[in-house]
Amino acid sequence: MGLALVIAPAEIDETPLPGERADDYVKRIAAAKCDAVADGGAAAAAAPELAVVGADTIVIADRQILGKPADADDARGMLARLAGRRHDVTTAYRIRYRGKTIERAVTTAVLFRSLQPGELDAYVASGEWQGKAGGYAVQGIAGAFVTELRGSHTNVIGLPVSELLADLQALEALPHYPPPGFGNSR
Repeated sequence: MGLALVIAPAEIDETPLPGERADDYVKRIAAAKCDAVADGGAAAAAAPELAVVGADTIVIADRQILGKPADADDARGMLARLAGRRHDVTTAYRIRYRGKTIERAVTTAVLFRSLQPGELDAYVASGEWQGKAGGYAVQGIAGAFVTELRGSHTNVIGLPVSELLADLQALEALPHYPPPGFGNSR
């Protein structure tokens, strides 16, 4: 898309607060990540003219947050819980640019088909679940589990690109977007 990125991890505590709702949690974490980088990160000091985006993605089933599985058994349990059911994937982000801030949360509904024990075992054995909210990657093998997706596909991957680009444009953080030749059908 013609964008240059600087990846700057934010060291923050991602522990949910007692009684915190899932949508409040994901917004709080995204804001904390953004602020940690914008207010003190080396990347912000090195390139203060850049927009800072902090984001977090969670899977929500029965109003409970399914984070990244701790191990293979945790992944298997999460996937079994999602099998044959609908769940939501919510990504929240905060953008800070030249004294302005935009925040947004995007939710996508995902329906998994029923899964056989052997399918669960094979998926867990693949290791694809590692580091993934809800224990799956829709852009990989687990895409075969999805029977319906309502909303942003890129949100389920981890970042709602269309919405993010619209907000970056609203902040005038993309002066040369789209890049020359973008969308040419040659």
